[in-house]
Amino acid sequence: MSARKTFLLVEDDGFDVEFVEKEFSQAPLHISLRAVRDGVQAQHYVEGKGEYADREKYPLPDVILLDLKMPRMDGFEFLSWLRSRSDPHRFTPVVVMSSSPLPEDVERAYTLGANSYLIKPVNWEEFRDRIRALGVYWSSHVSTPENISLT
Repeated sequence: MSARKTFLLVEDDGFDVEFVEKEFSQAPLHISLRAVRDGVQAQHYVEGKGEYADREKYPLPDVILLDLKMPRMDGFEFLSWLRSRSDPHRFTPVVVMSSSPLPEDVERAYTLGANSYLIKPVNWEEFRDRIRALGVYWSSHVSTPENISLT
């Protein structure tokens, strides 16, 4: 059985947060979802600042689900900040989840170090299927440096 994975959802749309929470809670996955509203809160979460210092309550994310269009610090700025760090957290997989199908947004996200780019479909059933597939893939089938035992 897979170990529990922590997903950090960086999303300012409350409906999308509830939707992802619901889909992950109903799927037979080993995912613990934490959500923050913008890039500034995501920075604080990764750094363990303020309320996020309690790593029992706010464990470091194994995967970051990142919206692009947010107040204060957008997803591009957060991704640039994360990938510029000198600690191992810079390697945390980032899945951009955006409603933007613009080629320049997709290209910029990958240039900044996104591992995947998911365009949020308008149809909620299609979005649900993508969220479930994303959860299964990143929680059950992907190896990261943190979850490989070097013996």
